[in-house]
Amino acid sequence: MTNIDMNPATATSTPTAIDNETGILETAPDTAALHPEGSKKKGTKKNKAQRRAAKALAYFALIFTGLLVLAEPWLLIPVAALVLAIALWD
Repeated sequence: MTNIDMNPATATSTPTAIDNETGILETAPDTAALHPEGSKKKGTKKNKAQRRAAKALAYFALIFTGLLVLAEPWLLIPVAALVLAIALWD
């Protein structure tokens, strides 16, 4: 079973082979049919707009936090704790 949910009803087994010279795992050629190129549209206008908005919000938060830390240096402590928590999140 190779499905992540490990449901026996939907699990499929994909034949694979390992190239002994390079050590690269190769999937069978028929697995390309499982994910046709047109099934997922990358770069749609909605996704680009969301990415732009998220980037703008992130920069605003960074600049605003920087200004707060400049005004009150003790605010660096919770900011550092938040950054450390995000880094350790995994």
